[in-house]
Amino acid sequence: MTDPGHATWIGSAAGQTHTGNGAQNNYYIFAAEKLVRGGADPLRMAADGRLWLSRRFANPPGYGEAARRLEGPGTAVLVSGPPGTGRRTTGVVLLHRTGGRDAPFREVALDDREDEPADLAPGERVLIDLSSVSESEFVAAQVLVQSYWDKVERFGGRLAVVLPEDREHLLQADLRQMLVRIGRPDGRAVLAQHLRWADVEVSHTELRRSALGPLLDRSPMRELQRLAELVVEARPRGGGFEAWAEQAVLALRERGHEVARQIAALTDGRQRALLFTAAMLDEAPVDAVFRLSTELLTKLGHPDDERPRLDQPDLTQRLQELGVKVTEGRIRFEALAYAPAVRSHFWLYYPDLCPAFGTWVADTVTGSDRLDRTERRKLVGRFTEQALQAGDVRVLTDLVESWAKETRLLPEALAVLDQGLRGERSGAAFRRKIYDWSTSPRVQPNLARGLARICVDVMAPHHPDQALVRLHQLARREPGHVQPHARSSLLELARTQERLYDRLLTRVREGMEGPDRWPRDVTIFLALVNPPPPDVRREQLVRGWRAALSAAPSEEWASGIEAWLSAARTERDGGERLTGVLIEAADGGTQVLSRYYLLACRWAAEPDDTVGRTSRADVAARFCREIDRAQGIEPLDLASAGATEGSCT
Repeated sequence: MTDPGHATWIGSAAGQTHTGNGAQNNYYIFAAEKLVRGGADPLRMAADGRLWLSRRFANPPGYGEAARRLEGPGTAVLVSGPPGTGRRTTGVVLLHRTGGRDAPFREVALDDREDEPADLAPGERVLIDLSSVSESEFVAAQVLVQSYWDKVERFGGRLAVVLPEDREHLLQADLRQMLVRIGRPDGRAVLAQHLRWADVEVSHTELRRSALGPLLDRSPMRELQRLAELVVEARPRGGGFEAWAEQAVLALRERGHEVARQIAALTDGRQRALLFTAAMLDEAPVDAVFRLSTELLTKLGHPDDERPRLDQPDLTQRLQELGVKVTEGRIRFEALAYAPAVRSHFWLYYPDLCPAFGTWVADTVTGSDRLDRTERRKLVGRFTEQALQAGDVRVLTDLVESWAKETRLLPEALAVLDQGLRGERSGAAFRRKIYDWSTSPRVQPNLARGLARICVDVMAPHHPDQALVRLHQLARREPGHVQPHARSSLLELARTQERLYDRLLTRVREGMEGPDRWPRDVTIFLALVNPPPPDVRREQLVRGWRAALSAAPSEEWASGIEAWLSAARTERDGGERLTGVLIEAADGGTQVLSRYYLLACRWAAEPDDTVGRTSRADVAARFCREIDRAQGIEPLDLASAGATEGSCT
């Protein structure tokens, strides 16, 4: 796919982006069993995101050569360039525009090694982003690149690797041949088109004359993205484009200094606590801000104001002194993007108070009835953003475990995981933690249920193999008395791609065959092959059934045999393929074949008014003849063979 125009989208396809002094908050609503984003399929949503990205992309210098390298299947390219040129976005768009919209797409990170698949799906597109790895990691990562280069050649896929310009000298000779350097896109075209998609029409001349002009030729792409967002945020405040542009530049470049000066000028700790609370609860009801600010002071051990209450200023006056106005009972900072700058300042320059801030947030979410669900989610998102910036992953995962104990707080717990997984810097740490949870024998049922949806809805669109491994581990450990959320999610994911299905089939087979067998793998296998898959290699099915037959008593796999006999009625070959797999899997074992015979006779005798190509009696008779042959019992002649048609005896 190619797109006309000279636009570029300057964000990341992997999730939220936070740049400058401001913040981009993303909130998701969780249903009890499904992570909902407009009801759409997560894989489709990810594809739509890449399409959206591609439509706003302007070819940077060097893009044409990179695209030429990926014209045919089985090809690869390394994209390099100075910081701020949109290297990652270029890699995503290069891959998106090849192979068709619905071709499989995955992102590979260094922490994927434990879950690295042996194969790719035919035509699969692979992105490896090495732009932020250390020098020692970069050397090791080239082994991973070589591995996936070989895979895309064998399976007709495409590979794009993103790397920083200052790592080029470390490239191995065979990888250097794939290198393409890109340059910086035209800042005017980038910003103008980005604004145009937000219904802000502006010419290149107007951009150059505005306060944005000096930044167009030197700002990195992410800073231009943030400027465009701020212009859009400024529009409802009134005025024309020049006023919006001026507010945007001030918000990006000066807010941090303004906040620092304001906080330094405040000599009363109560005012500072109120400012922090207002920033964390921007747009919340004013009475909630007041009461929660008081609770924060208590947690901080701040002394009370001993003056009589009527000698103290009222809340409106105190808020006005802080630059916060009250409209229809809710607070709002007057200056554009001021609240995010306040939050960042307190978290950065009061590190000793961060644990208390976190406790206050946790207590507010769990115990306070002063905020409604939307306000509570906003608070969780803002806290998560600050903790991620500070690198406090452990604080967040501890909160997830705590909140998941209560069903009513499971959405908040999943919101933290969602935000952490989507972060470019934090995603790997959260994936590792989810692996630890999924392999724990004592994972909380609520948390396990939430992790099942997170794996499918958040992790799988970008890291499908990691999601599959974690879901399989969860499904193995699900207690038998609870709803099998992990197993349902695992099957849902495996059935999205033939490659994932085949990989899960291999994993459950190995789990049934190994010395340390997983009993739950038998249940997973039986669910996985019901209905029987039409395109899976016969050998895989035979080995899977053979493992199931030897790993579990017949009471466990009997229903699976009957399900296959029912499916045989609808097969064009009368079920010969399916019954043949079952006979081969039995390996001539007398006990298994005898059990087959009894099951077939019982199944044939059951009443059934469903429509099929073949009757129950005919399927059962054919199966019983195959059982006889497997035991060395052959009919005497064709007449006797015909006499048994339609009967198990």
